Amino acid sequence: MSEENTKKRRWQRILLVGSLALNLAVVGVVAGVAFGGGPKERMQRFDLTVGPLTRAMDNDRREAVRDALRNSGAFRPADRNGIRSDMAAMLNTLRQDQFDEEAFRSALLRQRERLQSGQVAVVDAVTVQITDMSAQERAEFADRLEEQLRRGAPQRADRSGG
Repeated sequence: MSEENTKKRRWQRILLVGSLALNLAVVGVVAGVAFGGGPKERMQRFDLTVGPLTRAMDNDRREAVRDALRNSGAFRPADRNGIRSDMAAMLNTLRQDQFDEEAFRSALLRQRERLQSGQVAVVDAVTVQITDMSAQERAEFADRLEEQLRRGAPQRADRSGG
């Protein structure tokens, strides 16, 4: 195998792992919001694609989105166990002297399917709430959403404890 092909495959692996890590972070944020509990008045975080949408919703609608996600089954413990198992398999594959591209790709595709399932649940939950709004409520929601987009995501409090 030429040095150029080796470099190309190495970069492909790095990009795949980076993409997976980003996707898993999004799923983790959504799952954390769905199952995290905490004060009811606190603004909850969702993935970057729906964060402004949920922040622009009133508390009842945000709560309904959280309830729908909890009831969707999209973030079941079996999925979290599967994520951990596939990550372990990918790490093992990466550490082998002979790289098993098919095993790595299969684990990565399973991770993608879990992520897509979670994303569909989030999109469905948000869409149901917006569909339920009257024209006046949607116009007010649009104003709040526009404000959210202008301000950006709220700053996270320092959780370092120090």
